[in-house]
Amino acid sequence: MRRREFVTLVVSAAAWPVVARTQPTDRMRRIGVLASFTETDRGQQSWLVTFKARLQELGWTEGQKLQIATRVVENVERVRISAVELVASAPDAILSTTSTTARALLDATTTIPIVSAIIGDPLALGFTGSMSRPTGNITGFTTFNDTVVSKRLQLLREMFGTMNKAALMWVPVNPQQVLLAKQTEEAAKRLDIELISLPLNSVDDIAPALAKASIAQAQAIVVAADPLTLANARAIIDGCTARGLPSMHSYVFETRAGALISYGVDLSDNYRRAAGYIDQILRGAKVADLPFQEPTRLTLSINLSTARSLRIAVPPSLVARAEDVIE
Repeated sequence: MRRREFVTLVVSAAAWPVVARTQPTDRMRRIGVLASFTETDRGQQSWLVTFKARLQELGWTEGQKLQIATRVVENVERVRISAVELVASAPDAILSTTSTTARALLDATTTIPIVSAIIGDPLALGFTGSMSRPTGNITGFTTFNDTVVSKRLQLLREMFGTMNKAALMWVPVNPQQVLLAKQTEEAAKRLDIELISLPLNSVDDIAPALAKASIAQAQAIVVAADPLTLANARAIIDGCTARGLPSMHSYVFETRAGALISYGVDLSDNYRRAAGYIDQILRGAKVADLPFQEPTRLTLSINLSTARSLRIAVPPSLVARAEDVIE
């Protein structure tokens, strides 16, 4: 299926006046947003709404004290072009939404402050030399810590009693996904679990990947969170259900959409916290003074309705530990 790119310009960058950055803070400020998701992805669109709402709470009302130029790019190949175009409009700060958009923005500017609401391991990705004091022009909020990958496999094993074979669905074009795939493979080896790799380059790879997992008799699929997998969560979840494949996801909204289980961060909270960093930058803070932050809370969500359809008896002890349970 051909993926389209669409661009939403809340304020035309061409209309922004050229203003020196040394002007008083009561002047109209400008920020850019580079997002990578589909036009129909209401979940990810809601996070941007959360981001803007938090900015307003902090005193930045769009159209009054703040102009926001938002570029939403569905086609991954267009991310770099959109990053260059956004940087050329010279905003005071930029919000990034994934590791992929962060990489593209860093390639386009070394001076404009960037806050990433969602980012992988900034040290391993080469985005900074320090988590506590960023060494470049980017900071932000990670979506995992050192235990998340292993924990997801351990939760699946606890749910099934035993698990010797699992599959990982991931997206190689995303630099963070490459790291995640390596970490998952290492965690699987430590847990003595055979891991089947299911790389996706486009939506057309989803059905063959699910078929591969089914033929290999994987006991579960770990679906790594990427704009591609999130945009096609419905197809992935339905495909897993049709093949009787339990799936582990990253976010609560995926479990509520029918996935068996998820374990990960509250992304709405990441966007609220990112708005706080943007606020501080607009008021004069330097990126170096805004440390990268790991998740403050990880949420376990279980869909018991899906478990029943898959004929899985979820251990009561696991249900008791879940913060979110769908009956």
